[in-house]
This record gives sequence, C-alpha cells and structure tokens, in this order.
Amino acid sequence: MDSFLDTIAGLPVHPLVVHAAVVLLPLAALGLIACVLRPAWRERFGGLTVLGLLGGAAATVVAKMSGEQLATRVGLPEEHAEWGERLAIAAVVLAVLSVLWWFLARDSSKAGIGRILGWISAVVALAVIAVAIAAGHSGATAVWTGRIGG
Repeated sequence: MDSFLDTIAGLPVHPLVVHAAVVLLPLAALGLIACVLRPAWRERFGGLTVLGLLGGAAATVVAKMSGEQLATRVGLPEEHAEWGERLAIAAVVLAVLSVLWWFLARDSSKAGIGRILGWISAVVALAVIAVAIAAGHSGATAVWTGRIGG
C-alpha cells in the first residue's frame, strides 16, 4: 500500500502539494514584509499572513517529504533536493518568527521587541522568497529540460 506521501489516486503527491508551497509561502512572506513596513496593516492582515506562513511551511515540509518518496521512483535531482531541504528549514524558521512577531507586536509593553523581530522576520522572508524561487526553478528544470522543444 502506498504511503499518503507517495501517491493519491495514482498521482504523485509531490507535484500536487508543491504548488501550495511555491505559491502560498512567497505570497505570505510578501504579506509579512508589507505588514512590517506598514504597521497599520498588521491589525488587518497580520493574522492572515501568519496563517499563510504556517500553511506554507506545512506545505513545504510535506513537499520535501513527498519529494523524497518520489525520488525513490524516479531518481533524485540533487540540486532540487538541496534547495527543497533549505526551503523547508527556512519556511519553518519564518513561520515561528512570524508567530512570535504577531504576538509581541500586539503587546504594547513589548512593541519595541516586536518591531525588531518584525524587521528580522522581513529579512528572513526575503531569503525565503529567494530560496523558494531557486527550489521551484531547479525542480522545473529537472522535470522539463529536454522534454519540450523550444
């Protein structure tokens, strides 16, 4: 019997879940940066941003694990696997930072720490976006190079 990380209805899980990781995670990271740059947006969009980062981090971890399952069937694209590993770690770090930022920035007695953590989170968010692009590009290159003419 296949693992839930291997296939769903005969389709590999990895390409199904990876789209959530490469869309939701960078989008939520941009939202975090926007909320840090415009503190007035934190009240309106901060909670949604944090939820997006948590969901994006979860999708990234599932994408990494399902990618390992897929690699047992089709081989391991080394560069893509390395970027995917980095992205999973960075996504979890950013999700944790965003939760801490969300709670600290809302507490007026800890607003200074919240601002500092917000700026640190924004820098990490930029790194996460860059790593997501590298992971996605290396995966697309591994799959599509030599398959379609151009």
